Amino acid sequence: MSDEKRPRSSADWDFPFPAPGRPKDAPLPPRTAARWPFTDIREIDSAEIRPRHVKSPISGSDLKQRLLAFADDVGFVRFDHPAIAHERDEMLYVYPHTYTLICLVSEENKAAMQSRYLPTANHELYGCEERLFQAGHQVVKLLGELGGNGLTTTVGWPQEVSQRWADKIWPLSHKLVAQAAGLGVIGTSRNFLHPKFGAYCLLDTVLTDLVLEDDAYTTPMQWNPCVECNLCVASCPTDAIGADGDFDFFACYNHTYRDSIPGFLDLVRDLGESRPKRFEKRWSDAEIAALWQSMAFKVEYRCFNCVATCPAEIHGVFHADKSVRKDYLRDTLKPLTHTRRQVEEQFVIDTPSAREAHGIPPGEWRTPIDRTRPTAGGIRLVQLQRIRTSNVDSMMRSMPHYFRSSESKGLEFTCQFDFAAPGPGHWTLQVAAGRCVVEPGSAPQPDLRIECAGELFLRIHRGEASALTQLMLRRLHVRGDWGAFLAFPRIFPTAPAESRLQRWWWQLRRRFRP
Repeated sequence: MSDEKRPRSSADWDFPFPAPGRPKDAPLPPRTAARWPFTDIREIDSAEIRPRHVKSPISGSDLKQRLLAFADDVGFVRFDHPAIAHERDEMLYVYPHTYTLICLVSEENKAAMQSRYLPTANHELYGCEERLFQAGHQVVKLLGELGGNGLTTTVGWPQEVSQRWADKIWPLSHKLVAQAAGLGVIGTSRNFLHPKFGAYCLLDTVLTDLVLEDDAYTTPMQWNPCVECNLCVASCPTDAIGADGDFDFFACYNHTYRDSIPGFLDLVRDLGESRPKRFEKRWSDAEIAALWQSMAFKVEYRCFNCVATCPAEIHGVFHADKSVRKDYLRDTLKPLTHTRRQVEEQFVIDTPSAREAHGIPPGEWRTPIDRTRPTAGGIRLVQLQRIRTSNVDSMMRSMPHYFRSSESKGLEFTCQFDFAAPGPGHWTLQVAAGRCVVEPGSAPQPDLRIECAGELFLRIHRGEASALTQLMLRRLHVRGDWGAFLAFPRIFPTAPAESRLQRWWWQLRRRFRP
């Protein structure tokens, strides 16, 4: 596929900020959730609307002072800022007359977000979203009084799942806008960190046709509160956050958002299989009740540790005063870490190493439920393959997020995918040092080459076709390192076998393992 016809990827833009975390010497960069695959608007609507802009009758500083009556902090970004280059077309699709992006910050109640009682934190989260929504309404009203127009984008999640599932389901990354506006930075946890509010804040963006003077558009601040901390790394129950900047998006997503899309997909597919005994093994009454609550009212997030244990807003005194640090670790970090890891149920991606670590054999999906405890507790395995992509381009861009570093020990290879129609394209996948990077294009000397129709590989990835069968039918061609190819079901997990033979073999290996 020529570069002119290839769908644009997030790899086509340089990331404008230093990567979060403490970089280590590694052959591949860390996975990051700060930038997501680009949605090609040309595939949705090729119509172009000529933009109309309005010069602001007041200065940027005066406008900011008036906006601070509605929000806790405000910043401005111009529509052509490199931080949002990969989202520019999407932003202009939402509002073609955009010239200025107004980033709004709303502070959360710190005590509520640090509570071990999750409903309190969830209630504060939604309350803060409501305050942001009202602030956006007031901002748009003020813009009208100044002769301009504007609109707010989407606050919260999920957004456009009906249009873009499973891909980038938001038109604009508020965190990138806020960092470009000089309001704070994206931390190791991938939360936005404000120098005054720390991680205890939410963001929204107003798109407006108002043109401000050049010096109203500020530059990113030189501030990094994550240099000596790592409390989010220590407190994460899913080990999704790496001190070196790596971030396992699906580990966080499948646990924290369990009562949202991933749980709903699991429930529907388990019901569709019509195997009552299997369903009972996978679903407890508490899980079903929690999912009903989220569907009937609002999504209940299962963890806020990365927010609640972050000391960014007090990072100066935190690192300077041992007594402050000691009190923080005793009163905040340790209680939350214990609660999320020991008391509450954890949702872990189903991989061979996870089953070995938690002693869960084939045909089972959880550690035994302790009926003497008032909470579910324990480990529940979830199948990553059920978070399925819908097209070849989305599949390939999402491969680094599907990748399981825990299963890749000793693996280092470059794979070239040559996809024929339907779903054509050339992609390079690299695995090294527990990381995976995928980019469009061809590798000069790949260790492994996979050739097939793009749509066929998508079906294999989704679990709808067997790679072995397609090899025998000569629809799938593999050349080079077969060891790397045979590792694919492990490093990009597929549904494990559940037969009695598999269970017996698993038990036998555990019994005689040295």
